[in-house]
Amino acid sequence: MPARFGFVVTALWRSLVRRADGPRITYFRPTHLGPPGRLALWVALQVLVATVVIVVVVAGITLDEAIGTPFTGMARGDAPAIGLSFWLIFGLVGGLRAHARPGGSVMTFSLPFIVAGTILGGPVAGALMGLVSEFEVRELRTLPWYGTLANHAVSIIAAVSAALLGGIAGTILRILLPNQEAPVFFVVAMITAFTFATINVLLVVPTLSFKGDVSLAEAARSYDASFRTTSLAEGILAWLMATTYVSLGWWAPVACIALVLIVWQAHDRSEALRHDEKTGLLNDSGFMPLLTAALEHAHSGRRASAYLLLDLDRFKAVNDTWLHEAGDEVLRVTARRLMATVRMSDSVARMNRAGDEFAVLLDGVDDLEMAVKLAARIQARLREPIHLRSRDAVVDVDSSIGVVQLARHTNLMPADVARIADVRMNRGKSVGSGIIAEGDDDDAALAERAGRKPTRV
Repeated sequence: MPARFGFVVTALWRSLVRRADGPRITYFRPTHLGPPGRLALWVALQVLVATVVIVVVVAGITLDEAIGTPFTGMARGDAPAIGLSFWLIFGLVGGLRAHARPGGSVMTFSLPFIVAGTILGGPVAGALMGLVSEFEVRELRTLPWYGTLANHAVSIIAAVSAALLGGIAGTILRILLPNQEAPVFFVVAMITAFTFATINVLLVVPTLSFKGDVSLAEAARSYDASFRTTSLAEGILAWLMATTYVSLGWWAPVACIALVLIVWQAHDRSEALRHDEKTGLLNDSGFMPLLTAALEHAHSGRRASAYLLLDLDRFKAVNDTWLHEAGDEVLRVTARRLMATVRMSDSVARMNRAGDEFAVLLDGVDDLEMAVKLAARIQARLREPIHLRSRDAVVDVDSSIGVVQLARHTNLMPADVARIADVRMNRGKSVGSGIIAEGDDDDAALAERAGRKPTRV
């Protein structure tokens, strides 16, 4: 058992630290307005279904006694309820691992707790774990009420569905593989975890689509390869917690999580190196791999993108007049506005660490006209007055933007893209907060290699 435990923890650690921007990413941009019509109907439907599910399950299905196995010293009838209480409280630990990103994206860590409790307690435990253990501290601070309802409704539906499918799979496997409880338990755990994660995605993607006013395909791209990798790791962690809970005692899953969280602290420190301390956006180190990947997709013809490089105009005047504290506030406001304006599939970075240049990667933008429209939308948002809380004053800034289309089958390299964008951004600054998509000042050879005739917008 110790050797197997060490192998599983090592494999789990290697998989978990590959997490990029988090396993399940939910996007609810801060707003004081009510949700739009389609989103309101979708959230209402989810809440209605989840309410019916939890009432039917709790009233009509018995809690699986396996969830009370470690509490053998207690009365037979009390152990399952005490075990369920343990997992509900233990599951709240997952909420402590939720990390908000600028613009509303969030890393969560609830899957292993919910799945482990569901494996042990069946649909009843799954429903209650989805209701309680999905709770995150951020819900009290930034998440709109309909975001909270949607998150918990999705978890309830996904957990109960996973419990039912896992139970059916377990029954079939025990018939096919008698006296093989250990491998059967593992397979059931993986099926439960996979079902929970899959249904979670299927229900959240429309929410992202309605909320961000993007297509389902664009919303689905938010769930990248890191989600699939981390879901597998969290499924293994769920199985590890459940099996050690049954075989060793209630303290064993606590030890598992303590070990994982210690490892995760090291990952958090390395992840912090990819983000700008002042704004929370990606920095050069975090952004350049995304640009490289976008160019690889463009080179192969799979997907086009667009790259925007923007510089704040009149930012130096803010620093000179109101000092650097006000300048830092303007940078933070700019970061929030950028994240609130771009689509959920796009990436935003503050470049050069100490400057007022920002980069935006518009994923899947297939034509230059759309890229310019999105750039104009960003520029209009950044032009809105900024109320400086640190100085009780209102300031205005603008932006000059250089646009580079990463067309399908282009031969442009990251250095080419950065140079062209910089030339166009400075050209926009020279004409007065302009948006330059192409011009005579660009290298004609590079434009030809990109497969487009140079024209100025």
